[in-house]
Amino acid sequence: MPLFKKALFLSLILILLSGAGISGAAMILETKYSGIIQQGVTIAGIPLGGLNSAEAAKILENAISTPVSDTLELKDSGEIYLIKLSDIEGRYDYLSTAEQALEYSNEGKGVNQLISILRLRAAPVNMAIKIAYSEEKLANSIKNVQKEWDKLPKDAEVKLSNDKVIIVNEKNGYRVDFEKTLEQVRQALAEGNLHTEASGYILKPGITSKELEGINTLLSEYVTSFDASASDRTHNITLANTALNGCLLKPGEVFSLNRRLGPRLAETGYLKAPAFIGNSLALDIGGGVCQIATTLYNAVLLADLPVLERYSHPSPVSYVSPGRDATIAGDYLDLKFANNMDDPVYISSTVESGTLTVRIFGAKKSNSRVVKITSEKTIIEPNVITYQDNTLEEGDTRIKDPGKIGYEAKVYREVAVGGQVESKALISTDYYKPTDKIIIIGTKPKVNVKEKGAVK
Repeated sequence: MPLFKKALFLSLILILLSGAGISGAAMILETKYSGIIQQGVTIAGIPLGGLNSAEAAKILENAISTPVSDTLELKDSGEIYLIKLSDIEGRYDYLSTAEQALEYSNEGKGVNQLISILRLRAAPVNMAIKIAYSEEKLANSIKNVQKEWDKLPKDAEVKLSNDKVIIVNEKNGYRVDFEKTLEQVRQALAEGNLHTEASGYILKPGITSKELEGINTLLSEYVTSFDASASDRTHNITLANTALNGCLLKPGEVFSLNRRLGPRLAETGYLKAPAFIGNSLALDIGGGVCQIATTLYNAVLLADLPVLERYSHPSPVSYVSPGRDATIAGDYLDLKFANNMDDPVYISSTVESGTLTVRIFGAKKSNSRVVKITSEKTIIEPNVITYQDNTLEEGDTRIKDPGKIGYEAKVYREVAVGGQVESKALISTDYYKPTDKIIIIGTKPKVNVKEKGAVK
């Protein structure tokens, strides 16, 4: 509108406000214009002054049948995600937009309404058509954005490459803020806007490369094997391996395997596999996790770290010699050790082709320092228990249970520097109870075949 016309309207406002007939004029305007959209209001560039909301909605629907685009564009940090309007039942809401225009152009009562009408003459307003949608489907679309854009942070890692220790830098993660993004999209659609920004935040990694700077050597490595075809047991080992891998233990800190792995339950993904219950093997949730404990335990011994808590199995296991095993159970049997070094240590654990490898990295000590684990074992023969059975003939002997030998195992840690033994310490003494050999002996008298035939 030309400047002189705007000035004219503002002058009229002042004249009316100063005149004695202002109240009457305001009442006339309120009666005449309260149900119609005022001049100066357009929607999507279409003039709708003088129409009621229903009439305006019809004109809009005839003029613009579909949104200008069939997608809503969501941006964040250079990424673009397109939400199809059809996926959220997106469509123009003509009536709601017209009602909003009516309300906007008739703000206030009496004098205030008069001012509002005159203001629109001086400064016209163009409104966008609102976009209606399914709230549930919009929320689902934002969840899909989360699936696409959410990324977990990645800790810095210590790896062994061609016998060389390398540090892999950390990476930040990202998470879409569901509630904020949903609200921003709602606001955009209410304004007829098909371009808006998502809202999110950075996820920081738990371990940074700076924290690993002092780690430059492999302190120890221990490998055990398992039957990869035993799928449920392999699943449990792999799950626990993932939880163990990448642990950083700072100077003075105490490591707890139970705390690191968390509960071994069906709800946390563990399956039933063979495990020791009492003195015998049976299916139990989390069976196989003790191989993680055993492999870690031996790596800890070789790294010359102090073991604070460790328990052996009731019977020897197949993957290490007696005295070298470790078991955990519930929250009452744990494997604990401390980092008594001046620098952090880092635990790496990998599963590949039926082998489990645990490595412990730390700061380099003397090149000539060697840690050796030795053991002594004494065989304990099983007791022989005999039972008589009068249903078996004399001289007939049956072995009901062959029994198992037991062991007493002593494990030592020997540290040598420059080829000279610096220390040799007893680490543990374990007793694996033998199981009795059970023999059944027949007591039923034998019948003489010849005598039996003479009987008539």
